[in-house]
Amino acid sequence: MPGTSPTFGDKFQDEVAELVQSGHTDPQIQHHLQTRHSLTVSLRTLTRRKGDWGLIGRTAGLTDNQLKESIQLYFNQGWTISRIHHALKTTHHYKKSFRTLERKLNTMELSKRIDDIDRNKFDIPTVVSCMMELHQTPEGRNVGYRKMKQLLQTKYGICVHQLTVALINRTLDPEGVDNRTKRVLKRRVFNVPGPNFIWSADGHDKLKKFGITMYGFIDAWSRKVLAVHVHVTNNDPRHIGYYYLNLVKSLGGIPRRTTTDRGTETIHMAGHQINLTEQFNLECIDSSQSHLFTKSTHNQKIECLWSQLMKQYNCEVIKALFDAEEKEYYNPNDPLQKLLFLYLWVPLLQRGLDEWKVNYNSFQRRPDKKSMLPSGCSADWCYTYPDQEDGEQGIVTVPTIAVDALQSAFYPNLEDMMRTLPAWFTESIDELVQGLRITIPLVDVHNVWAIFADMDLAISNYDAAWEADPLNEPSQTFSARAWAHG
Repeated sequence: MPGTSPTFGDKFQDEVAELVQSGHTDPQIQHHLQTRHSLTVSLRTLTRRKGDWGLIGRTAGLTDNQLKESIQLYFNQGWTISRIHHALKTTHHYKKSFRTLERKLNTMELSKRIDDIDRNKFDIPTVVSCMMELHQTPEGRNVGYRKMKQLLQTKYGICVHQLTVALINRTLDPEGVDNRTKRVLKRRVFNVPGPNFIWSADGHDKLKKFGITMYGFIDAWSRKVLAVHVHVTNNDPRHIGYYYLNLVKSLGGIPRRTTTDRGTETIHMAGHQINLTEQFNLECIDSSQSHLFTKSTHNQKIECLWSQLMKQYNCEVIKALFDAEEKEYYNPNDPLQKLLFLYLWVPLLQRGLDEWKVNYNSFQRRPDKKSMLPSGCSADWCYTYPDQEDGEQGIVTVPTIAVDALQSAFYPNLEDMMRTLPAWFTESIDELVQGLRITIPLVDVHNVWAIFADMDLAISNYDAAWEADPLNEPSQTFSARAWAHG
């Protein structure tokens, strides 16, 4: 269902138990849940849920292949050997020494100092070709050489020197490199003890002209993007409240404080935060202070996130949508084409942003001695292991049953509430696709307009055939119902 994300509840216990029993590692279980159920779960949450279900300790340890897969995963995320060793010890019960792990990485030829071009694993034309492909995607179009180096490593498994990436990047996109020239700003001091002390949340309206909105959550200390939701509205307080409760359930608790701007869409979220703080944060003297309404310009971290999102992703999407209007790929004033546009683009953007979020969170920031927040590491790393970055965990544990009770009480008609399209449209489209045996490939930014044109033609042919039968009611065509919907 568009707009609704699954939660990591007890219904997954049997499936996770089977995966554990068959020897799957935690990263493999993460990947399984993401690909099969579109469910993003952190290693910390997965470990906690395995503990709740009595699944910790069922395996004797990692097999050699599983160990290699885990090491490769963490290495591709840019983690240092010491961080990989810490993650293996705490998450996978790895018992061997740091020096043994170093030798293992050397055996696997994993080193940030090794250039895949120098050792003839990849040639320069291959690297250039991969970078050209990345430049055609929203997330790779406007990134610098450090981010491009990470995308090459995570998407293609290519490890090359930053200087090589910088030179190729300047050759492929000289104007973009010049536009990214740094501007020095005077900083404000931002001091937070650790992850889950403050969650910042806000809406993003840059795609509202096209009928699409976003709402996001970010952890203020680690700057980890916790969630980004794509929908047709971000002004409904029920939606924001549901997003918040969904996040609480997936992470296993609430932060010490949430911050939003003062809008009517946040009243449910603020109420839930204060209510749960009153019940479960016994250290809090005044639960009304657990949610802070602030000016949008003062909600620094989430506003910074939207700025990064615009540079790295949205500006290319917006450009593509304006180009589509100019080339008349679709008519935004036609109610039927507008519904078909949302049918394809909302899930497309949600998938794209889910992938962007993973890359954003795994990107290793450069060291910054002036910052009071962790630097020289990725958001995923410091969020998962705050003790390694002089931070403390701030989450207040909340039982799943308490969150379920709030969701049932406040959002009993969840499916109807979270719809991005009228029910008749999605049902009719599904019937049309099945009836005509149309095969729709996975929609991406490269094929979306071709798929749009094919589906628009199929709908037009269906409407024409329907109207040709005098026994049929003309008001039941796709077009008539879309115009009636408005």
